[in-house]
Amino acid sequence: MIKGIIFDLDGTLLDTVADINRELNKALNKFDYDSIDHEETKKFLGNGSRTLVKEALKQTVDTKTLDEVSSYYITNYSKPEANILTRPYEGIIDMLNKLQQIGIKTAITSNKMDVAVKELNVKVFNGLFDIALGESEKTPLKPDPTMLYQALELMGLRKEEVLFIGDTEVDLQAATNANLDSVAVTWGFRTKEFLTSLNPNYIIDEPRQLIEIIKKD
Repeated sequence: MIKGIIFDLDGTLLDTVADINRELNKALNKFDYDSIDHEETKKFLGNGSRTLVKEALKQTVDTKTLDEVSSYYITNYSKPEANILTRPYEGIIDMLNKLQQIGIKTAITSNKMDVAVKELNVKVFNGLFDIALGESEKTPLKPDPTMLYQALELMGLRKEEVLFIGDTEVDLQAATNANLDSVAVTWGFRTKEFLTSLNPNYIIDEPRQLIEIIKKD
């Protein structure tokens, strides 16, 4: 019986591309590198902020340069005003309210910075999630399963009682590494065809379909 859901954040719950693209290009331009478009930004997302910046640079740079550009991006994107266009995908809030109504525990595990994840849980979701975890010095990035294990422990649930929901190969690999059943969403940063090739346990096209999966369990 499913008693808990662990969610990825960007591309799964929130459409963050416009804000990330804007702040990323500010950082690139600050250091005289070319801007990238929304589609390129989506392609580079999923492995944390530093990897995003490294991919966006499109060339090999020394560690000092990567540190400087990454720090500039992270500092600016961490500011509250950086999330002016970030919104939940259509149907997400309704789905979360229904999960709460039927007593399902919920958690976020994201490769976004931990302070930003916790702030978004309050600002965007009004604290709907029981647990919100993000990137920190003590927590390895997904697909390492540590963050998912932490969520399981805080939820007080066993692996077989929890589904993991995400939109990229990083998420699905994290679920595999944590031995959790996975649900891939097609409205995020990867195509349905690509996600299908990764063999998740479930694929959904609309948030309401998650409720149907739980009810059938």
